[in-house]
Amino acid sequence: MKHLEFALAAVFVLPTFIKAEPASIYKYTCDNYPCTAEDLNAMNLVNNNYGKQLENRLINNTYYSHPWYFIYQKKACIYRVYAKEDRPTHTANMETFTVDICNKTIKAMWDPDKYPEIK
Repeated sequence: MKHLEFALAAVFVLPTFIKAEPASIYKYTCDNYPCTAEDLNAMNLVNNNYGKQLENRLINNTYYSHPWYFIYQKKACIYRVYAKEDRPTHTANMETFTVDICNKTIKAMWDPDKYPEIK
């Protein structure tokens, strides 16, 4: 009987885990909703290169310790990605990145020494 219970549990539970995808721990907001693939590509370029550094700056933030990305398209291939700190009463800008998704380059606007340019 226990084998039958285990088999039934496996039939109903395992498909849920097999189709599960990891959730993103980063918030993001795009100029145009819903976000396009290009918007997400710009955000992923910033997150993959600077995400851990931005996260380390938010270690003492007990409200939300991950960056919140705001993505705006400026021209074809050129995006502006704002990394913001989410606080209980407001959001604070940590850094602004100019991202060229065609050439895969990233340039920090305010603190280029801390976030070196990706060429």
